[in-house]
Amino acid sequence: MDVLIDLLFSTITAATGQLSFKLGLRTIGNVDIYDFPTLLRMFSNWQVDVGIALYAISTIFWLSALSKKPLSYVYPFTAASYVLVLILSYFVLGEHFGLQRIIGVGIVVAGLYIIVQGM
Repeated sequence: MDVLIDLLFSTITAATGQLSFKLGLRTIGNVDIYDFPTLLRMFSNWQVDVGIALYAISTIFWLSALSKKPLSYVYPFTAASYVLVLILSYFVLGEHFGLQRIIGVGIVVAGLYIIVQGM
């Protein structure tokens, strides 16, 4: 069961990291990866930096989960990040989505449930 805790924390920190990235990029605008001043502005933005830190924490939990279960079991849980990002995007960023995404999220959640039952 502790592998599920690792995966939960990995998912939460990865999703909140994505949210932090997006919040930081709202103030920066479009990023051209070949424009050094833009990259400097991006990496000196505190929200982007928080996102990087959250991703680092997510990686620690992810590696812990990988040490306990096969990759073929653990990897599908990356889809849980998509579900959480969709929810956070709606409530925090005010992004809207249609019925197709809601159905897709339902399929993802059902798939994760099936995987967990097969432990």
